[in-house]
Amino acid sequence: MAPAMESPTLLCVALLFFAPDGVLAVSSTKWFHNGSLSEETNSSLNIVNAKFEDSGEYKCQHQQVNESEPVYLEVFSDWLLLQASAEVVMEGQPLFLRCHGWRNWDVYKVIYYKDGEALKYWYENHNISITNATVEDSGTYYCTGKVWQLDYESEPLNITVIKAPREKYWLQFFIPLLVAILFAVDTGLFISTQQQVTFLLKIKRTRKGFRLLTPHPTPNPKNN
Repeated sequence: MAPAMESPTLLCVALLFFAPDGVLAVSSTKWFHNGSLSEETNSSLNIVNAKFEDSGEYKCQHQQVNESEPVYLEVFSDWLLLQASAEVVMEGQPLFLRCHGWRNWDVYKVIYYKDGEALKYWYENHNISITNATVEDSGTYYCTGKVWQLDYESEPLNITVIKAPREKYWLQFFIPLLVAILFAVDTGLFISTQQQVTFLLKIKRTRKGFRLLTPHPTPNPKNN
């Protein structure tokens, strides 16, 4: 029998703030949670025994520097959680999925689903790795598995793969084409230079040969 579900006390989140020069800010750092100013002023914000109300948007600010980009934190309490490297992925980027068990407990007989259809099955838990995500990989994912001999199912997770800008595809074709053109031009210049050098050497040899054929000076007409 599986043990009773406890409150989520396993999560300790550490957020760090670095100044624009890359140096870790020591003090006078403002932290904002869902727009509200926190009492914490250190460069790190530690959240111990995370609760559901700790979920949300976090920002930080140091002295006169503008606010940082937001970081989003979600706190869950469930037996299975489907984790993704990102919920919005640019086409061509990698995508990783993980069926995570509560308190890192082992999960067996794991099945990953996409839009209601089974994708992968492993007796022992493994991750799904998509090297180059495409638009077709967009969809609703979830996983099922056994924890303490009981079957559980994660909440669904929507993954969106967006098309890369056309400029990216244009560069993907243009750069190899440019390299090929430069290689062809360089090869042509090398061959042309080699031919010119060979021609000049032939001329030089011919001139030397002509001098050897007529080594004597031309007779002076006055002596005749």
